[in-house]
Amino acid sequence: MALLTPPGHAPAARTPDHGAGVPAAGRDRFVDAVRAFGTLVVMLLHWLIPVVGWDGQRLAVGNALSAGQGWLVTWPLQVIPLMFFAAGAAAWWSRSQAERPVPFLRRRLGRLLPPVAAFVLAWAVVLAPAALALGVPAAAVARGASIAPQLLWFVAVYLLLSLATPWLLRAFHRYGLGLILPFAGAAVAVDGARFLLGGPPWLGYLNVLFVWAVPYLLGFGYADGRFRGVSRRVLVAVAAASVLVLALLVAAGPYPASMVGLPGDAMSNMNPPTICLLLVTGFQVPLALLVRRPVLRALAYRPVGRAVAFVQARSMTLYLWHLTAMFVLIGGVLFGLHRQLPAAWSADWWATRPLWYGVLIALTAVLVRVFGRVELRAPRAPRSGRTIAGYAGIGCLLAGLLLVITTGTMVTGPFGPQTVALLLGALGGTLLVLSRRPVDGSSAGRLPGRGLRP
Repeated sequence: MALLTPPGHAPAARTPDHGAGVPAAGRDRFVDAVRAFGTLVVMLLHWLIPVVGWDGQRLAVGNALSAGQGWLVTWPLQVIPLMFFAAGAAAWWSRSQAERPVPFLRRRLGRLLPPVAAFVLAWAVVLAPAALALGVPAAAVARGASIAPQLLWFVAVYLLLSLATPWLLRAFHRYGLGLILPFAGAAVAVDGARFLLGGPPWLGYLNVLFVWAVPYLLGFGYADGRFRGVSRRVLVAVAAASVLVLALLVAAGPYPASMVGLPGDAMSNMNPPTICLLLVTGFQVPLALLVRRPVLRALAYRPVGRAVAFVQARSMTLYLWHLTAMFVLIGGVLFGLHRQLPAAWSADWWATRPLWYGVLIALTAVLVRVFGRVELRAPRAPRSGRTIAGYAGIGCLLAGLLLVITTGTMVTGPFGPQTVALLLGALGGTLLVLSRRPVDGSSAGRLPGRGLRP
């Protein structure tokens, strides 16, 4: 499972008037809390699952959740829907009605791409070569270099949704939450074609857009105040019904019980996404709305508010680098101390969890200290510019991301796919910079009363 918006790349967002005591302007602290919560849950869940062994020649990688009833953990902790919900709310507040797609997406990329570029370059140029120089077996380095960039799938989906945001916003202004129905229906149709009609496996990847657009649009609804009059009883009923239908789908098949991919499962609910994740959205978003007021009360305490602000401001850095911290720890145990990791759920495993998490937090803190400044100092982009260069740049960036996700970050040669991915990224970034040149007479209005300038 990889999560995560890139969380933390939202502009200062306006808090809608959902109740007494909520400020009329400023950051939406609830959305910040959802984003920070999702980032931390992804980290903690990823740190929970590794089962890794080294026999001197081969690196065996498993998943602790494959044992027993571990899949139960994935229902509440597969928080991707909440992350796209927060991303949708942020997109609603940040986008002006008159702004064209490329300037909007370029502004969104302004803070996203620098930490992603730093991550890919660090792995390709520094980390993988350094690990080999320190004597880590090439097979282990290659495995780590292939797993770490898989987190970027979320970035790619986020870019697609951001690119579609101008059109989605226009449609949402016309149809409201009813816009969710065609996306949910399309996701059901895709699964039906796959599992009932024997459709090709690639068909499932259409649900990357159809499934994740649903929580994204729910974020629009939250930002626009569409849930203001929804009673707590209705939210509880929707959440309970979603859990019930999800349980029935899992029991009837062919869907696996886990909401993340697990070794041994015939298929995954995550890659490509299935309608099970629509039902996870159906209970997670209502539950989040149910606890909104208590969350806001907690955020009124300065230490809690500061902690949330710290995490959300560095959430992309945390998201990208937490697996690297885990790889460093695993490598240190296997190849530095020449010890094996304890078996999942054993007494030794439980006994070492405090130390395990403590070391991972410390290593991640070091990485955030080093790379977090890239995210914090990312430049802002203008609201106008040249469209053709912008679209070309976005296309190059998406192609480069897909290459890195599918082939890893370990450079295999001067003309290997990683080199091509780096060149595509450099070309895409250059084209986006060129597209920043303002077009004479360009202007960008804003939705009246919607959000603050990012």
